[in-house]
Amino acid sequence: MSEFLTFLTVFAYAAGAVVCHQLPDRSFFWGDWQFPVCARCTGLYLSAVVGVAAWALMRLRQRGRPIRVDPRFAVVLLTVAAVPTLISLASAWVGLWDGTNVWRFVLAVPLGASGGVMVAAVAAKDLR
Repeated sequence: MSEFLTFLTVFAYAAGAVVCHQLPDRSFFWGDWQFPVCARCTGLYLSAVVGVAAWALMRLRQRGRPIRVDPRFAVVLLTVAAVPTLISLASAWVGLWDGTNVWRFVLAVPLGASGGVMVAAVAAKDLR
């Protein structure tokens, strides 16, 4: 079992390295263990899972009937949801404000959640 957990850990950190800088000062820790992605990516990915789950629950409540999503609405939603993350990134790049890891996480949640919803809607063929 220990070898399997070691494999999963190595895989998670290798996969995280493909999409994230993994800087320790910008990452959460669980005890001595650094998360495989930074705080912002953690916010994006965890909220994306919540977005997918929310869409699945909405579909269950509709008993499998389609929930039509206008593609123009999807673009507007994703654009608006990206604003907090973009402000956070831009303000850090210009040296105006570089929030804490908690703020990076929180400001990434709208984009991740709406992205997850849109991915689920596309997968369910509700958004075409």
